[in-house]
Amino acid sequence: MDDDKKMHIISKDTFAEFINNLIADNSLNVVGVKSKGEKFAFGPLESANQLRLDYDVTLLPPKKYFLPQYEERVTYDVATGFKAKDPKESKSNVIIGVHPYDIMALLHMDEIFRETKSDPYYLERRNSSIIIGTNIQKMSEQCFAPSMGCATIDYGYDLMLTDLGEKYAIDVGSHKGADLLNKYAKDVKKAFARDIHAVGKKKMDIVNMTKQKFNFSSELIPEMIGRFYEKDSFWKDHSEECLSCGSCVLVCPTCYCFDIQDIPDLSLKKGQRLRTWDGCLLEDFAKVASGENFRDTKANRYRHRYFKKGKYLFNRFGFVSCVGCGRCSSNCLPDIANPVNLFNDMYAESLKSGIEIDSATVPDISIKTGTIIEFAPKLATIVKKVPMTANETMFELKLDDETDLGHQPGQFVQVSVFGVGEAPFGVSSSPTKKGTFELCIRKLGNVTSKMHTLKEGDKVGIRGPLGKGFDAEFLKGKDLLFVAGGLGIVPLRSLFNYVLANRKDYGRVILLYGCKEPRELLFGDEILGLEDRDDVEFMSTVDWCPEEEVWTSNVGVITTLIPKVDFDPQKTYAVVVGPPIMYKFVIKDLKSRNVPDDHIIVSLERRMKCGVGKCGHCQINQLYVCKDGPVFNYSDIKGVPEAL
Repeated sequence: MDDDKKMHIISKDTFAEFINNLIADNSLNVVGVKSKGEKFAFGPLESANQLRLDYDVTLLPPKKYFLPQYEERVTYDVATGFKAKDPKESKSNVIIGVHPYDIMALLHMDEIFRETKSDPYYLERRNSSIIIGTNIQKMSEQCFAPSMGCATIDYGYDLMLTDLGEKYAIDVGSHKGADLLNKYAKDVKKAFARDIHAVGKKKMDIVNMTKQKFNFSSELIPEMIGRFYEKDSFWKDHSEECLSCGSCVLVCPTCYCFDIQDIPDLSLKKGQRLRTWDGCLLEDFAKVASGENFRDTKANRYRHRYFKKGKYLFNRFGFVSCVGCGRCSSNCLPDIANPVNLFNDMYAESLKSGIEIDSATVPDISIKTGTIIEFAPKLATIVKKVPMTANETMFELKLDDETDLGHQPGQFVQVSVFGVGEAPFGVSSSPTKKGTFELCIRKLGNVTSKMHTLKEGDKVGIRGPLGKGFDAEFLKGKDLLFVAGGLGIVPLRSLFNYVLANRKDYGRVILLYGCKEPRELLFGDEILGLEDRDDVEFMSTVDWCPEEEVWTSNVGVITTLIPKVDFDPQKTYAVVVGPPIMYKFVIKDLKSRNVPDDHIIVSLERRMKCGVGKCGHCQINQLYVCKDGPVFNYSDIKGVPEAL
């Protein structure tokens, strides 16, 4: 074979021998498209006779070989701790018959899984696999890949096949593809001009196969969809019949959301942690432990699906993350998932309303890659357990490897409880506390309830510190107004105690702290002891006080304290942490006191399953709370839907 030539020709009989030679190599996992009744699916090949390259669309995309539906990530043993699975354990995949739109989908996934902290399992599979694509011979009735520019593709594959009757044209896209042909294929000939011309004509024909078409250029999608966020009636009307089953996102080749589950064995001493597919259309996807659901209606979840694909990922990565495969439409029982219908309706409404839509400007993209994700937690020992209220307990922990946690104020950790699961908690102690760190945990769900049964000397797993904390260095020299509501005092305390430990570096320090009733006051002796300090101004409040309890401070919600404080809004930075309902009222009052937007700092709560910006649960527009936060400057999220 002439490797200097990019395109080659192989007879179909010789191609079948090539496939059988691949299958005979036990070092490879050879999969391809096979018939499954009247449908088609990727699966292991036993012979070339099983391969169907004339299919319309597969039930599931080939992403399942890189992001499996169920995947063991970590094993645990109560006696020995946690151990991550070796990402290089599996065989290399040779995947045959991938359509161009699915290749483009993998390229999108590559960007997502390599950003910031890279996923070693996904990337190892991608790097070791070989993609043999095939140009479309039959197109699904729901496919609109031509409208998305994904019906044909000139990159992203190792080999690309085009059916030319009694033979295939093979376009070589990489050294791996060339090496595969050299090793396993015989009688491969160079392509002549007529062959190259025939392939070009086939590609032109493919673009004209589609029955699903936009009435506008797909380049308008990001700008157009951005104009429709607050048109609630549009989203409500289009989502009315949604079953919240998640079928549309679970079959999507560019959906990457996942959940984490712990599966114990019968002994309850050992088990495994799995990564499983999840979907933003499912009802509890954005539900946090406290029970609050940040996307609690069908319309909101339906809208999020389209905004994530058409706007959020465009803002973050520069591409609309839909490749037009049509699987979502094919699998939607009430037939409301077709993006072509929705966007055409949106465009028609834009014209009717006189809204002018321009092509979106591709944002400046700077994809940063760093260390790989550490999935196996470190072991830590509970050295002290102090009940604080009926529902909150303070845990002091020490890493078994004798290192300091090394956190910034405001960061969080993922805590693993053997056999139960993993959950995020803000670190409540200051980085100035060496040797150990503290977590204040409210008993709410499975992980927290089990944590409350643990004793001093018991072991847990710790991943972290994670996320973006408070910029204590930037705040030096500034007057600081701390506003904490309920459990918000926990992450805020890490910064507050850091400031007290470095008191001379900061200006005025004011703490306003409120909770529902006196018995729910956290860090009681420590907090009330602030009244005796002359370098801290402190006021507390409760929403209400039962008759049998004694409370001499303010009664009322946290905002009733703000008018009682005199401060210079231009010199003061407000640090606000509390339940979601609190933010809009506190910020409103701060704004009424002329506090600038960029002088307000908040810490947000979301469902942070993975902690590294991959699982999608904590996504707010193009932001991930676990990675871009949980600490945000208000000026950066002001007006961002779903943020506050």
